Amino acid sequence: MGGIGSGSWYRWNKQTTVDECKRVDIRYMRKHGLLKPYTMGSLSWTRGGEPNGFINYTCYEDKLALKFRYREYGDEWQPVNQNIYFTTTTCNYGGIRKWFACPNCGRRVAVLCSDGPLFLCRHCYQLPYSSQNEGKIDRVFSKKHKLGAKIFENYDNGYGWLKKKGMHWKTFERHYRKYQRVNQQVEDITINMLKGLDIAINAKK
Repeated sequence: MGGIGSGSWYRWNKQTTVDECKRVDIRYMRKHGLLKPYTMGSLSWTRGGEPNGFINYTCYEDKLALKFRYREYGDEWQPVNQNIYFTTTTCNYGGIRKWFACPNCGRRVAVLCSDGPLFLCRHCYQLPYSSQNEGKIDRVFSKKHKLGAKIFENYDNGYGWLKKKGMHWKTFERHYRKYQRVNQQVEDITINMLKGLDIAINAKK
C-alpha cells in the first residue's frame, strides 16, 4: 500500500544522522543507576523491534570501560576495548553532574555515537541530527506522517483510516483539518517536482 509521500523515492544523498547510530547516553545511564562505581552490565540496541548489537561495560570512579566487537564492510570482527573518561560540572543546587569527555576531542558531551570503530561525539563524526538533515520537502512529508500516525488507528505509507481509539471526535476533526492542509502541500510539492522532472527530460531531447 502506498501513496503520495510514501516510501523514500524523494530522498537522495542522505547523510547518516545521530538518530541512526548506536549511542551511549550518560543521561540514560544516570537515570537507571548504571554510573555507580564497579557497576557491570551491557547496553543493547534494537532496530525495527529486532536486536541490533550490544556492548559490555564496567563503570569506574573516573571512567566507563567498554568492550565490544566491530567490523567494517564485511571484514572480520575485531575486539575493541575503549575507555571513556568522565568530566564533571557543579549543579546549581549542589552536587556534581558527570559527563563524557569525548575520547577524540575532549569535548564535554552527554551522548557518544558509533559511526566507526569507536564511540565519539557527533562533532568528531560530523553527524547531524535527523531534523538538521531534513530539507523543506522532507519536513512537509514528515509532518504529514506524524499527523497521520497521531489521528488514525491505522496509518500506512501515506494512507490513514479509522479514528484513533479514545480520541474525541472534535479533537480528531481539528487535527484532520490540519492533516488535509498538509496533505495538500504534499500533493502540490509532488506535482511541482514531477513538472520539473518532465521539463528537465524534455530539455534533453
